[in-house]
Amino acid sequence: GQIIYYKEGDTLFLEGDNLDYVYQIENGLVKVSKTFPSGEERIFDILGAGDFIGLVSALKDDTHYIATSNALTETKALKIKLKDIKKAYDSDGKFKDICMKCAVTRTNLFQSHLFNLTSAHLEDKIIIILEYLTKKFGHYSGNQYILELPFSKTTLASLIGVRRETLSRKLSEMQKQNIIKIDKNKYIFDRM
Repeated sequence: GQIIYYKEGDTLFLEGDNLDYVYQIENGLVKVSKTFPSGEERIFDILGAGDFIGLVSALKDDTHYIATSNALTETKALKIKLKDIKKAYDSDGKFKDICMKCAVTRTNLFQSHLFNLTSAHLEDKIIIILEYLTKKFGHYSGNQYILELPFSKTTLASLIGVRRETLSRKLSEMQKQNIIKIDKNKYIFDRM
């Protein structure tokens, strides 16, 4: 594959583009999202170092990307031709394991019923997303999750599927109820 550098906001691929490449992030953060006819953007996932983008679709033999991917920060990624991915998948047991693990964790977030329950309480959704992000980008210590949010609150709001103002209001309520501590961009909470 070839190494490509992306600036913040650059597009790796658009929903509907031909799926010719799979990307592996070396460093930086990338969001995967869809924009609806209403103009509303819904972020499905945030990926970081080591994560693959487009891998699951490629292995399902999709011919087009099912979402759009943009760099949230400066990003360095390996762009791998589809046929090389399939070759590696068929011939390399270790790579096949990575793919399977990637597929399993990916579907969990997408299909987590909690996540898609529009009726789920906003508070639950916020905690689910923050837990997910902390497992990926934060750490757990002294019985607490600690997450330095690696992107803006606007992005977090889009990930949760609410407006930024709604998120801010809910986060202050949650702070008052001692569910979560927020210090600038640091979120500290224990399990619900």
